[in-house]
This record gives sequence, structure tokens and C-alpha cells, in this order.
Amino acid sequence: MIEEQQLSAGQFAQLMRIDRHVLNRFDELGLFKPADRDKNGRRAYDLTQINQWLSLQATVKLENNLNKTKATLQSNENDHIAMLKYQQQLIETQLNQLSSAHQQISQEITNQETARQAMPEAATVVDRSPINLLTTTFPEETEVTSEQIQQQVSHVLSVMTTPPINLTVGRVHSRHAIEAGQSDLVTALYTPLNPGSKVKADMTQLGGRAVLAYHHLNTPLIEGFNHIREYAKQHHLALGAHYYEEPVIGSWQTDDPSKQVVRLLVEVRSD
Repeated sequence: MIEEQQLSAGQFAQLMRIDRHVLNRFDELGLFKPADRDKNGRRAYDLTQINQWLSLQATVKLENNLNKTKATLQSNENDHIAMLKYQQQLIETQLNQLSSAHQQISQEITNQETARQAMPEAATVVDRSPINLLTTTFPEETEVTSEQIQQQVSHVLSVMTTPPINLTVGRVHSRHAIEAGQSDLVTALYTPLNPGSKVKADMTQLGGRAVLAYHHLNTPLIEGFNHIREYAKQHHLALGAHYYEEPVIGSWQTDDPSKQVVRLLVEVRSD
């Protein structure tokens, strides 16, 4: 029978369109053994091993960790149905991750386009849904240091199973600090979570009415917040205790401060 024909390692590698050294490595790791090995150590493979190899490669690509793949094979005792079900689970996980990434990218495109089209400092009232946040809070108002930003980034990445497409680090200012003209002082750093995220939030940014403006960083930040305060005064709106500053177009995207944009948001109190 043709199925009994055996191929050398080079022939099998050529047939599978891989480098022969890949076969060597998988053999050494105990992931894919030849059908036969002569006294000189030369390996021979059966044609019946083609699908075994393809199945193994599917798992390797999904896991991207050879040691984990080896453990998976051992735990499933080379049960083909069990391996297929395991591959199915891996694919479903990756589909969920891709769906989340697609949602993040769509939101980032919307954020970028909105920021580029918005009139600088033009405040407006918006109605927003509650947004869950991951936060690093400070016991007192403080100027932000690089160590604190690193702390926030580390916190976000430690609780998210999949790194975000774009990691936003916003700042929370107190009303007291803004009214005193001290926009360099913050009470917390925050990263918004995507809607539907299963990550446990540290706090929730309240939904409802808020005053929003886009501020370009070629002028002092306090001027952007003052525009919001003036808008609220003109429209008889009572502003909340927290003033949010969230980068949209950052310095890593453009060196021109006039094109670097932060979104400013202050909740409207329902007095």
C-alpha cells in the first residue's frame, strides 16, 4: 500500500514545505517522532503522519508555545477528538480577542476622527453612558511622575488577559485644583475599559450629562478647563467635583503640539 511508503526527513520536510531543522527540533522536544529511526539515527516518516503533523502545527500556531503544546499533547494522550475540541476552544478564545480588538480599533478611529474634526475649545453638553475605569489613586493632590504612570500601565496590563490595542492613561483633577488654576495637580490616573469588558473595574465614571471639549496642547491645559467652566456658567450648569483629561492624539503620533489633543470632560451635577 502507498501508505506504507516512508520518506526521509528531508523528503517529508520538503513535502510539508518546512525547514528540515524544524523536524529536528520537534523530534528533540518529543512533539513529533519519526515512524522509524535506523542505527545511524536517520529518520523515516510515514505518509500517514501528514495529518498528524498538520494537526500539530494547527495547535502550535494557536498556542504559540511549544512547551505548552507538548503538555497539551501529553494531557490528551494524543486523542485526536480531544485535540480537535481543544483547538476549537483556542480558536473561540482568539475570535473573542479579535472581536475585542476590532471594537477597540473602531473606537480609536472614531476618537481620532472626532478629535481632528472638532473645533478646539468648543464646549458642548453630551449625554454619556457610564464608563468603567481602572485607576491609580493618590492620597492627596499631586503632580504626576513617570513612576506613577508606569504604575498605572503595570496595573492595567496585570489585570487584562489581552493587552489593549491602545492604552489610554487619563488624569483626574479636582474642582478645587482647577478653580485655583493648578491643572498640574491630579487625584488619580485612569484607563477606560471597553463596553462589555469582563475586567473588574476599580471605579465607574458616572453616566448622564457632561460638558465636553477638545483641547489642543499648544495652549495651557487650564485654558481648556476654563472654557468649560465659562460655558457651564453661561448655560447655568453646575459642574461636578471631578475634571477628566484624556489624551486622544498624543506626542507619539505627532510632534506638533497644536495637533496634540486631549478630551476634557466634567460631569454636570443634577442640583
